[in-house]
Amino acid sequence: MTIAPSSSPGASCPREGSVLICGLGSLGQACLLRLLPFDVPLRCLDRERPDWRDPRLEERFGSTLVLGDMRLPHVLSQAGVETARAVLLLSSESTVNVEAALQVRLLNPTADLVVRSSGQLASLGALLEERLPGVAVVDPLLLTAGAITEALRPGDQEACFRVDGQSYLVVEGNDPARRQQRSLRQDGPGPARPLQVLPMGSHHHRSAEAVPATTARGRWLALRRGLGAPLRLWRQCSRLQQIGLLVILALMALGLALFSAGGGWRQGVFVTLALLLGEFVDPVNVLLPPDDGIAAASPWLIGVTLLYSLVGTLLTSALVAVILERLLRERFGLGHPGRFRRGSRWILLAEGDELAVRVADNLVRDGLQVLRIDTRPVTPLHRSGQVVFHRWEAALAALQHCRLEGIGLLSVDLLANLQETFQLQKSWPGARYVILSHAVEAAEQLGDLLGGMAVISSMDLVADAVVATAFGERVEEICRIDGANHLLVRYRIQQSDGLWGLNLSRVEQGYGVTTIHLLRPGRSSPLVLPSLDLVLAAGDQLVVLATLGQLRRIELGCPVPPAWRLRLQGSPREEGRFEALQSLARHLGGAPGTMVPLLDGKEHLTPALDRELAEQLAEELRRQGLHCTVEAVAVAEAAASEGLRP
Repeated sequence: MTIAPSSSPGASCPREGSVLICGLGSLGQACLLRLLPFDVPLRCLDRERPDWRDPRLEERFGSTLVLGDMRLPHVLSQAGVETARAVLLLSSESTVNVEAALQVRLLNPTADLVVRSSGQLASLGALLEERLPGVAVVDPLLLTAGAITEALRPGDQEACFRVDGQSYLVVEGNDPARRQQRSLRQDGPGPARPLQVLPMGSHHHRSAEAVPATTARGRWLALRRGLGAPLRLWRQCSRLQQIGLLVILALMALGLALFSAGGGWRQGVFVTLALLLGEFVDPVNVLLPPDDGIAAASPWLIGVTLLYSLVGTLLTSALVAVILERLLRERFGLGHPGRFRRGSRWILLAEGDELAVRVADNLVRDGLQVLRIDTRPVTPLHRSGQVVFHRWEAALAALQHCRLEGIGLLSVDLLANLQETFQLQKSWPGARYVILSHAVEAAEQLGDLLGGMAVISSMDLVADAVVATAFGERVEEICRIDGANHLLVRYRIQQSDGLWGLNLSRVEQGYGVTTIHLLRPGRSSPLVLPSLDLVLAAGDQLVVLATLGQLRRIELGCPVPPAWRLRLQGSPREEGRFEALQSLARHLGGAPGTMVPLLDGKEHLTPALDRELAEQLAEELRRQGLHCTVEAVAVAEAAASEGLRP
């Protein structure tokens, strides 16, 4: 789910003003705790004095808390809404938040507004975002869909997410095959190293396209790709369906052999197909001699054609029944799918309403089979590849002989989720279990205590996204990686932004974020995992994966300085001199002419660089005949060298 003010600013200089939090329930207090280290003025407003969950909050805000209705102008003015840079409207009542948002916008036309809403007001929230600048409407439950999907998805990847139609995996960095996709970051001074990200399916597409279709291998690959779809359909059929198809093929072959005598293969095809469609008189007339009547028909002919006609009638009736059943399921929500093929793999989602629908859509998009238990009677039994049951008993009976890869219990009742988990573990002990909780502290420790199941706290995930949105970021998804919340954020670079003019290595190594893709003006497709020596320009759209603290560092414009430099010596030959100057200019951020003194044959030290760029530059210069070594520098010296760039 995307939450973003309509203005969608890029990373700019920090703005002045306070952050006003209206509604101090579990979500409001979670946001306050995250805002405490950000060194911004904070003000609080609630209808009544809250039940403080942390003594630090009561100590700091207990005496300055403004009490009153957030929908009233004088109460908002008392809380300082006119000078606020961001206002978080986090009451549990969605209608109150929406009404308050309209009043806040009248009093403060420029503040960023984050409005907590529910699924029932999704359409109204979308209209508000379109009509009012700087308004983001968020649904706390729907924002957890990405984390729940990742916890349920089979595989050893650390996370999986999707950006503009391209799927990405966050993987460990120890596999050599993965290092070929993106070189490993080396440990050293600076923030946490960026994550290892791999685009899904990229290897297979490139390797298949690289083989010419005119070669024998290319023809074989093309044939295999052509046969792939029928083979996948065959594997998806149940055992009974596979037997039925084999019987039909056998009847076709036998019919061609029996009914081709005297009229050739065309007669055999016509008569066999007509009989298998349930016809009898017309195909028999074709087999009779022209001058003889029915009296000339032999008993075996009448018997065999009658048998074929009866089989054809049964096949036609079964086909009509299947079509009617599918129409009833998809159009009217009637009927039930019964049991599934033995050994088939499924993911079970229980309750959750619209959250379960969002998670199921994500899983189906990745080619997984999903069964949902939705007790709402108006829910259709089929939706976009999903199977839906209204009763637990029927769903468990259908899955009795199946393999469950994951089970997600998404009710808001934590105790009910735990009870169902303990019952299901008796039948499917090897499945992944994901439990949704509302606001449980130490959710991961609770999951470990209960036997390794994943307990996801919606408030813990949503609070990070809400705080990031309050600072003007565009958050598109939340990923849970190594016990930390990582936000998928889209920056629209402007010339006044703090990221403008930086290369991607500085963005990654300076702030610790992971760059995913870069869309440049005039290009129809983005650069996937772009080269780290690219420089950001106005109009670029940069998608990064970052924690809340890293986003705050970007807003403050406080990167960790580069901590590596090159010691180089030599003078390249004339034919390689131009390439060496271009490499130095690209990596050091200057014009080629200013790099000439570095190639006079004497020993020189370059300004501080990030290690990956330093090693890349050293490799390019060595190919031109220069002697280069990469050295670490002290952080203080690196900071001082920032002003020495040529």
